[in-house]
Amino acid sequence: MRVLADGGALEAIGAFVERRIGSRPALLLPVLMLLVMFPGMITGSSTASVLTTGAMAAAILIRLGLHAERAAGFVAMGSIFGMIAPPVNIPAMLIGGGIDLPYVGFARPLALVSAPLALVTAYGLGLPLLRGRAYSPQDGPENRSDPILPLWRALLPVVIAAALMAAPQLWPRRVPDPGLPLVFVVSTLAAVACARGFILRASLNTATDEALPVLGILTGVGAFIQVMTLTGARGWLVAMMLGAPSWALIAAAAVSMPLFGAVSAFGSASVLGVPFLLALLGRNEVVTTAALSLLAGLGDLMLPAALAATLAARVAGVDDRRRVLRRCIAPALTAVAVAVLVLFFSQPIGRWLN
Repeated sequence: MRVLADGGALEAIGAFVERRIGSRPALLLPVLMLLVMFPGMITGSSTASVLTTGAMAAAILIRLGLHAERAAGFVAMGSIFGMIAPPVNIPAMLIGGGIDLPYVGFARPLALVSAPLALVTAYGLGLPLLRGRAYSPQDGPENRSDPILPLWRALLPVVIAAALMAAPQLWPRRVPDPGLPLVFVVSTLAAVACARGFILRASLNTATDEALPVLGILTGVGAFIQVMTLTGARGWLVAMMLGAPSWALIAAAAVSMPLFGAVSAFGSASVLGVPFLLALLGRNEVVTTAALSLLAGLGDLMLPAALAATLAARVAGVDDRRRVLRRCIAPALTAVAVAVLVLFFSQPIGRWLN
């Protein structure tokens, strides 16, 4: 994602989208939401979404006349939904890893709990654009110079990454799975070859600086879980939850997992997600894990860290992140309601998806 950003690919894609559909907000809003979600979908990190395509989408929305607070809320929620959407969902991997549940068959459940919410959120926060004029002629993309990078060169690395991810799923007996690390290495090399005016060393340094906080969180969460296991606290949580009725478990998950995500969404998935999944065994485990990962992902909106809202406010130029959080309340509560419904009806949903 850093190579795409520094090499001009994201700028080229954003300019093309704004120029072609900037005057049609009903189409523009879901396309921008998908662009915001894309980095989170392939990396499992909401931070990657906000700092790359999120910054681009916020600039477009503000230029078209949307208030900066709404644009920041759009980016913050899109980054969370991207983190939950397939193909890569780290909270679901962490929850499944706690009971040796392989990360297989998650694409449909994760799409079910993320895509409709993303679409509703896009239209909800972008409602002023639907009601009024998209942009004034002097501010329109047609009056700006064309991007330096041609569109086909901007999209080629993305297409390569998508093809390498999709081919083993479509033809599992003919195409071996290269694994996500190799997919990203090949796609990055393609992005470097397509970029113009690109300094590889500076981009690698920036990418490493952005990745280290996430790696630090994962390391700290892992140590925290090991200490909880060693002292018996994790087993006590599981035993306590197993004795509660299912409705109380679901209500507790709806409240505690987002709140614990104030420490870390990944920590919420590992520390609380695994016991909740163990307590809800007997339902469709894949669908249940998808819903629990959505609750854990909402932790990126919880104070004091509120990582998604804080970074979204920064890229949109909003001074007070609390104004962004207020815009995120309605979409977040809707997401909690959807997660609760999916937990209640995980078995019929699983049969329907299969």
